[in-house]
Amino acid sequence: MQRPLLLVEDTDSDAEALLRVARKLPLSAPVVRVRDGESALDYLFQRGAYVGAPRPVLVLLDLNLPGIGGQEVLAQLKADPALRSLPVIIFSNSNEARDVSTAYAGGANSYLFKPSGATELHEAARALECFWFSAALLPGVEEPSG
Repeated sequence: MQRPLLLVEDTDSDAEALLRVARKLPLSAPVVRVRDGESALDYLFQRGAYVGAPRPVLVLLDLNLPGIGGQEVLAQLKADPALRSLPVIIFSNSNEARDVSTAYAGGANSYLFKPSGATELHEAARALECFWFSAALLPGVEEPSG
């Protein structure tokens, strides 16, 4: 099975909009969505319903999640030697300097502010696809996908 992009997003409308855009792009990875921090950690650590789940190639992580927040997900992921090199892109409604600084200090590889309009969302998703799935070499992926 091809390694997926893990989308950690609790807001259905945000997730659905992003998935609609992703279907229009030449995205080389399937998208798996979880709705909260606990499910994200279960997926990443292959626990519970996610035993045997493929490791994601990249994580798109919202900060404001119910229960375990995005910063805690990031901290646990980056503390684990097997997951530490996994790229994490924060995708959040917060553009507070404190949130941005904390995310980068915690090991985030990028921080994207969630755009409000469909055109801006498409542009952000296209930029994400162009860089992370076409230009960048990702850990555990043998060759560039684009």
